Amino acid sequence: MTMKLLRSVRRPPSTHSLPGIGNPSFMASEVEVQPHTDSVAHHLVRLGDRAHIAGRFGKALLNYKRALKIFESDHEAGPECLAACLNKISQVCREQGLYREAEVSARRALELGELRLPDGDALTVSALNNLGAAYQAQEKFVKAESAYVRALGVGTARGAEPDADAARTMNNLGVVLSHLGKESEAIDMFAGALAIFESLVDGLHPDIGITLSNLAALYRKLGYLDIAETLYVRANDNFVAVLGTAHPHSGMNFAALAGVYREQERFDEAETLFRYAVTVLEETLGDGHTRVRAVMKNLAELYTRMGRPKDAFRIEARAFEAAQLMEGGH
Repeated sequence: MTMKLLRSVRRPPSTHSLPGIGNPSFMASEVEVQPHTDSVAHHLVRLGDRAHIAGRFGKALLNYKRALKIFESDHEAGPECLAACLNKISQVCREQGLYREAEVSARRALELGELRLPDGDALTVSALNNLGAAYQAQEKFVKAESAYVRALGVGTARGAEPDADAARTMNNLGVVLSHLGKESEAIDMFAGALAIFESLVDGLHPDIGITLSNLAALYRKLGYLDIAETLYVRANDNFVAVLGTAHPHSGMNFAALAGVYREQERFDEAETLFRYAVTVLEETLGDGHTRVRAVMKNLAELYTRMGRPKDAFRIEARAFEAAQLMEGGH
């Protein structure tokens, strides 16, 4: 399937740098917290996992942080539990737009993973992926590239076959390479990640959706809108089938597809998808989240192009008010 896809997708004619490539929704690999007892902390981690899968990132973060406090005071828990919990916190912080906190948590997890623990390699890879994701979100792309390359190197050093974790790292590295103007290398990374996921999964899966969405973003910026549309639609099939429509990954993909429709001057279709994406993201991430505000600004830009300045002003005002409320909450 992957080779068929690649044959149908034109490679970029040049490798010039383009801003804004990449889907901000991607999954860093995770290592499960292994309980020594069925403690309150592990119960909180499980609650956090359920909330995270459902896209309720704020609730997930609250439970993970409560669990971390217990692990830090429980000498029997061990550094493995601390590192695994910190990795989860780092990922959710990034998804909440708390990028600096995500970076700090990933660094702490990396330090623990490097203590030659029984699961040290897996914990280290997870921490490096989360650290790279935090750098990426802060547009520190050179540092992000270094973290992802190092994560891939850990797996190679231990002679491991490429697995889902390696594919996620390749996917994330592809986004960073795109930002660094290395589009041809990025396509190779996305193709490799897609081949691994499709070899491991029989059917639709969010990781396949994320890879397709990232590849679509690259081709959209290179000007191949028809290809980008096809890839975003395929990504949407994966997200909606597994996660449902009311999930941040689905919401962000709706917004990305709406952006393609806007560039194709299919304004009515773009408006429908942008408005739906705002609704989904507000319900799952909260009114003041950076991703909600970004989609609102794209919708306002659409209204401007449609000659509807009053609607554009109304949406911009909503985005501004949401930002003010978010800053006031901190």
